Amino acid sequence: MAMSGKEFLQFGRLALNTVRLCLFCCALLVSSGVMSPNSAQAQSQGIVSKVTSAPIFANGIVRDIRSGINIFLQTDNHSGDAFLDPAVIGYGIPAGGRMEIELVSGFQRDPAIPLDERAILLVVGTPQQGLPAALSGFKVTEGGNDETFVITPLNQNGLQADALLSAAPGAAFDPIRQRGIKIIHIGRVSAFVSRGDKGVVAVRIIDGGGNVVASGSGEVNFLPEPRPQIFPTNVPHDQRNHNWQRVGVNQILGVASSTLPLPFMLYKKNAGLGNQGIVNAGVLSSAQLAEFGFKLPESLQQFSDGVILQDADGNGFLNPAIDTIIGGFAIEAPAGAQGYQILTPLVSEKPFLSVHTSNYNERAGASIGGAILQVVFIAGNVPGLYKPTFSLLEVPGDPSSGIGSSVTYTIVVE
Repeated sequence: MAMSGKEFLQFGRLALNTVRLCLFCCALLVSSGVMSPNSAQAQSQGIVSKVTSAPIFANGIVRDIRSGINIFLQTDNHSGDAFLDPAVIGYGIPAGGRMEIELVSGFQRDPAIPLDERAILLVVGTPQQGLPAALSGFKVTEGGNDETFVITPLNQNGLQADALLSAAPGAAFDPIRQRGIKIIHIGRVSAFVSRGDKGVVAVRIIDGGGNVVASGSGEVNFLPEPRPQIFPTNVPHDQRNHNWQRVGVNQILGVASSTLPLPFMLYKKNAGLGNQGIVNAGVLSSAQLAEFGFKLPESLQQFSDGVILQDADGNGFLNPAIDTIIGGFAIEAPAGAQGYQILTPLVSEKPFLSVHTSNYNERAGASIGGAILQVVFIAGNVPGLYKPTFSLLEVPGDPSSGIGSSVTYTIVVE
């Protein structure tokens, strides 16, 4: 079952007590920058920022498996992750115009599955807050070739970016509502299979006169085999936006008013088409590791702010000397910042470790599987952007296996 309101209040109180203890014990120094996967960097240009696996598939970008991808957009003024700031408005579609999304190469079409609104979702932010076609006022059809989606507004005024708001239940409670198209999710019902080493996509926005007013392209490197995956998720809290949250100096994200814990979707290495999750996982900060007297192996020094562990002995607690290290994290922080860290909160005096997705939402648990991990973030003493990057090892428990899947959240401390 999902956490009740009473339990969540306890979650907050106990997290706060844990945080106070850790802040009393130590102050952390500024850490190193963001980590990146050990595969070659895929290329993108124009309005496309990057192409990644969709966060609801364990094997969304594995070669020879049905494709599930997210195409992230950007502008010249707000590139990369900055475009996901809720204060930034995304894209619309001009009156009489259209948006085209073409899977240029690397994707083999399954002609039995139509390119319609069941196969694509326009998204206003990350984690995914969708814009259903019928509610948002557009239709989806196949383009001039069988690898192209065409998004056409039904309203004569087109799709106005500042009016494109998600109908996700929790979106109405976001302090700043996400507006406009920021991500394109392909593969809800997958009409494509990933083939070869990489896939190439192109996005075009065309006005009523047939002129291309914005365009871009991007690549995604296909994985030769499945591996453990970590993704952002918004299954908890009715699809509230967990990215680009705002919190005060030295306050606790996930405890302070109007803030939420940072949630992650965890998938095991799924050799088939299943979406099995990594349960009983949590984090220990570098301060907590120091309390244990535990030193990271040389191969894990980039996990400068803490590790992700899976409870190996089933006692419900985390011990770096006993439990399996499956990943770690580093936090990019403003110069001179101290006191920031990430912790697994406590519920009923035990760490709140990852649980099956169905504990939060039975429908999501059945359709996307996985397990969900939540953590709280203690803000540092310097305002600015804090960017924790969480990464999983390619092989859980093997520090020499290298970094596989990674995900970054951005937090605004003010």
